[in-house]
Amino acid sequence: MGSHHDESMQRATKVSVKGDFSGARLSALGFEHRFYSKGDTFWVETQGEEGVAKSYQVLYTFGTEPLQQYLVATEKGRLQALPLAWDTERSLWFHLQEDLKPKTGEWIHWTGGGMNWNSMCADCHSTGLKKNYVPADDRYETSWQALDVGCEACHGPGAAHVKQAQAGTTINRALLDMIRGETSQKTVEKCGRCHARREQLTPAFEHGGHSMLNHYLPDPLSQGLYHSDGQIDQEVFVYGSFTQSRMYQLGVTCTHCHDPHSAKVKREGNALCLGCHAAQYATPAHHHHSPDGASRENTAYDRGTGDQCVDCHMPGKVYMTNDFRRDHSLRVPRPDLSAKFGTPNACNNCHGDRSPEWAAEQVRLWFGDTRAPHYSDTLTRAAVDPLGTRQALITLLQDPAQPHIARAATVQYLAQLMPTDPAVRQALLHGLDDSNALIRATIARAMYDLPLEQKLPDLLQLLDDPVTAVRIAAARSLVELKPNSPAWHTLNRDTHNLLAKAAEEYQTQLTVNSDFAASHIQQGTDALKSGREEDAARHFVRALEIDDHQNAARMSLAQLRYRQGDITAAESLYRKVISQEPDAAAPHYALGLLLAELGQLTAAETELEAAARLGANPRAWYNLAVLRHQQGRADAEKAYLQALELSPGNPEFTQGLASFYVQNKQWRKARTLIKQSLSVNPNHPLLLRLRQFLAQAPQT
Repeated sequence: MGSHHDESMQRATKVSVKGDFSGARLSALGFEHRFYSKGDTFWVETQGEEGVAKSYQVLYTFGTEPLQQYLVATEKGRLQALPLAWDTERSLWFHLQEDLKPKTGEWIHWTGGGMNWNSMCADCHSTGLKKNYVPADDRYETSWQALDVGCEACHGPGAAHVKQAQAGTTINRALLDMIRGETSQKTVEKCGRCHARREQLTPAFEHGGHSMLNHYLPDPLSQGLYHSDGQIDQEVFVYGSFTQSRMYQLGVTCTHCHDPHSAKVKREGNALCLGCHAAQYATPAHHHHSPDGASRENTAYDRGTGDQCVDCHMPGKVYMTNDFRRDHSLRVPRPDLSAKFGTPNACNNCHGDRSPEWAAEQVRLWFGDTRAPHYSDTLTRAAVDPLGTRQALITLLQDPAQPHIARAATVQYLAQLMPTDPAVRQALLHGLDDSNALIRATIARAMYDLPLEQKLPDLLQLLDDPVTAVRIAAARSLVELKPNSPAWHTLNRDTHNLLAKAAEEYQTQLTVNSDFAASHIQQGTDALKSGREEDAARHFVRALEIDDHQNAARMSLAQLRYRQGDITAAESLYRKVISQEPDAAAPHYALGLLLAELGQLTAAETELEAAARLGANPRAWYNLAVLRHQQGRADAEKAYLQALELSPGNPEFTQGLASFYVQNKQWRKARTLIKQSLSVNPNHPLLLRLRQFLAQAPQT
């Protein structure tokens, strides 16, 4: 009672509402918002769906501190979170999205999907939640068992437990979830149901000892959500960072530090950490800062004083304008990685006027020249050079002593190498037998684009995996395996039944998430694999109806229309992507190829140059070179060389440049080029034929 969980969502009353609804006003994004009351009801006048002023009644409060949001009803069963929040620490109104500047009709506008309670918030802010989205009507029939996060959100249905207690009989502890004596993994998973960035797999969570991955699939440190070393970037809600930590590996759970019912930390300041760690860690001999937190000369402390454990080992970030949340990976600061790869570090969070190089030198002076081995060394290097980090990634993936989520994170890099690298493919296939379900599921999903014959035998073994997320991942990557496909007839009836059940679970996941654009992009991609082009187009169009900025759907639709011969539609779609994302290389590249095909060579060159510049794309440079070569232009050589710089020894690029040299009778340059390319691909037949041809050419 009275915890943040208890106040996660409440009916709007004079007791629960903290904001000033006495006629207060807020000017933000060119609009004056007004907050007022009528009797016992609370109202907000703001910019509505049509972009004009409209008043909405506040039905529920959402959250409690350091900010409180408010929910209003719109159409078709939707509750929407207003972007206007009350700062409980400073007692003022503020706009949550001033930096985004959303427009009406956009997914991120408060009236759109990004601020929709039913899909984005409800599953974690209420108990026994059933979203009940009806795709045919684009309508919600959402229900709950308790409005806020109550006892049964964590412990599961409690009626049988209460009956036993009232009857005075022996209590069956197995009737409840989250009880004393559970393993750290089970406890953290149960908190992680809500405190994780994850995909929902089933319509509703079932208690009774179920694994988190029977209902949700946690994100494995994806770039864009996390920094390349695994530190938090976007809102990821603790689970993904804490499961990276050595504490988690050693059996520490959320409830060692947080009271399970109030959710508050059990002790304040360093006393929390010193409940387990030796007192010497809270002295200047270890942290090298003044014990009283006094700032020193030339120091700009932005957050923290340097003498608190959390300052160095749990740096944080402000979300939702005023909500500071700490990274729970509990790592040692690595400013040396910041200097090399641009990742954040705790030192420069406080010493904002200093460089990462300065901080790295301080760490070296205090703790010596070498840093303890850490998976972040591999992940940060892999983000910029997957091929060069190949063996280190394989080693990390196969090391059971490392955090499972960091091992799963290797897959996003190894998957790039899998189609052409047998050793990588073998390592990933071996990972399908890993004891950790997240690793099995992540690898199975990564096999989606492999040819069926390369993945079929290995994925079939996962169809009866005990964990739902793994079965769904296998079914997803076998979506092209249909009763009319040749491979189907090589399988027995039991396998057919397993595949049908897993495919049904996969379709359930897609349906559960069909109010998200990503679900329709996936369904469209699946349809293309099965040759159902118009089904694919329908899903891509639906994705864009949900979120007009989902340009992955627009690009797929453009490529489909191009294959169907509708060049006008394809060109229009590519240009729309560019208008929304002018710095994205892919649409410039695709449009450049299309314009070249139409004979609009000047415009094509402009687009290919943009693609090459923005994406460091060797094929963009190569196609630009070919375009110039066909026009007999000398600057084709420069573009060929740029392509080869990014893809050394590439036989196709080498042949193009060699052809250019031969046409211009630059025999010496041609022979030097072939020699350099053969040093990279010594046995490639095309390069060997080119060398043989040039051996008979003039020697000048």
